[in-house]
Amino acid sequence: MIAKWDIQPVPIPNNKERHKLFVKGDMTDIFFIIKKLGHICSRPEKSKGDFNFVIYLSKMNPEIMLKLKQITTELSKLEKQEASIEIFEQKVKPIDNSAFKKEKAQTEKAKAETASSSPSASMRGLSIPSRTNRQQINQSKEESISVEISSKQFKKKKEESIRKKKLLQTKWSMELPMIPVYNFENFVAGSHNRFAHAAAMAVVENPGVMYNPLLIFGIPGTGKTHFIHSIAYGLAKSLGHQSIFVTDGIKLSRGLDLAIRDGLTDRLEEIFSQVKALVIDDIHLLMLAERNKKFLSKLMNDFMSQDKQIVATSLFPPKALGGLEEQLGFQFTQGWMVDLKIPNTEKYKAIAAKMINGMNIKLSEGNIGKFFVNDMMALGNVAEILEQVKKLEKLVANVNNEISHEELLRMLLGDSADIGDDLLEDDINKAEEFELQEKDNWFKWGIFYPTGSLKHAKWIIYSLHEKSKELGINVEWDQIFMEEYNSDELYGIPFKIADFSSEKKVNGIIVMGPQSTSVLGAHEQEFKHLTKKILTSFFIKSGWISANQLKGSAPYVKILMDLI
Repeated sequence: MIAKWDIQPVPIPNNKERHKLFVKGDMTDIFFIIKKLGHICSRPEKSKGDFNFVIYLSKMNPEIMLKLKQITTELSKLEKQEASIEIFEQKVKPIDNSAFKKEKAQTEKAKAETASSSPSASMRGLSIPSRTNRQQINQSKEESISVEISSKQFKKKKEESIRKKKLLQTKWSMELPMIPVYNFENFVAGSHNRFAHAAAMAVVENPGVMYNPLLIFGIPGTGKTHFIHSIAYGLAKSLGHQSIFVTDGIKLSRGLDLAIRDGLTDRLEEIFSQVKALVIDDIHLLMLAERNKKFLSKLMNDFMSQDKQIVATSLFPPKALGGLEEQLGFQFTQGWMVDLKIPNTEKYKAIAAKMINGMNIKLSEGNIGKFFVNDMMALGNVAEILEQVKKLEKLVANVNNEISHEELLRMLLGDSADIGDDLLEDDINKAEEFELQEKDNWFKWGIFYPTGSLKHAKWIIYSLHEKSKELGINVEWDQIFMEEYNSDELYGIPFKIADFSSEKKVNGIIVMGPQSTSVLGAHEQEFKHLTKKILTSFFIKSGWISANQLKGSAPYVKILMDLI
């Protein structure tokens, strides 16, 4: 129970109404306060001295103060702290409702006069309407017809709205497809994600009330994708699928750019007006520009003011999002921030085993350790590899229908000996002589390679074709382009790759990683992660091969599984 509490104004430049609530009480009291006051509360912080908790309130007015009094009175075991309240009430001007009372009195008087206009009928309880009442009945009928027409018009408008929404989503592909296996039923909780799991469940049970906005952050492999889809599925059950909008930073900003270009932001506003929960993966990938910042800022702030739920994930911690928040005019860090950590070895093994069993893949405990646990492969990559095992199993079944899942994994992942980049003269000649036959195939691919590596790019195309023949995979594609990128340019290359691929209208691309001596070479994993994320948002498949893997076998098998 609350022993005592106090409140003080602590304004900041962009929020003059901010207050600090000091509380001496238990954690259960804190959660009760936050649940009652909702999204205006920050995450509680531990404090020293007379109070053991501090909560920042994003706004304060007489209504909120009254609610706070009621909450603390219910919880408190001491007298209400009138002195603290009186000090605040002197600063807050009471609401003048005299005009409202006057108008209400006039309305009540008019009703009384109408009721007494036919006293004899009223006393006898007769149902015969007076002339005035007949006029009212006729008017009521007309209003009823009008309401029916309005109802039809409303239904027609709603159907048109749904049609526009589908058209908009199809045209710009702003929404992320949800992944069925990523749900709370398949979730493994532990010390690495326990608090995040509790916050996620609270959001699903009471969207827009407590953890809002909810920011989930963590490095690749900590389970952000699983979290975001689990929350989305949970919200869809409580709010309905039409009331949630699941997207990512790239899709949201790119879709808005196209809407602004085509003059269709009103349709976009109509869609979001019907949405009760906005779920954004990879918020750090929002591409802000002068023309879309205003809309995005208004969208986020409107959601908060209307108690609509926002959930976002970030690769980077909150302190790294300051620049984005400043540009956007919205603080993702004003709500609750929960981090995801890499699980310990035992918990990781349990998660990997659950994923493997869920895909009906047969592996011994030793092989699970060898392929996944020993290197602590990112969980997102584990899911991707398992899907590719199933795909490869189907594709090679007519060549070898008894191949084991262990062998399929080895074909996809290779081993330490599956490395090499030294092309012999014979290799270069084979690649130079090889030409794909243009057949106007549905598969249309391109390849990006680092500066000065054209011969390596040709070798990749040749090797990919040879590997497909070896596996008995009957796949043909048209090579649309071979494009060079500057591996000494640290920023912007992933976006250039995606934009160029989109303009060329290809189904997929192959990226040869940067040389280890280049500027990008020192950041290849980040470069790869970002490039694949952006391309996925553009609905373009991608395969990746590092510069030191050109003579291996497994990289080409994996590229084939990535692209077909």
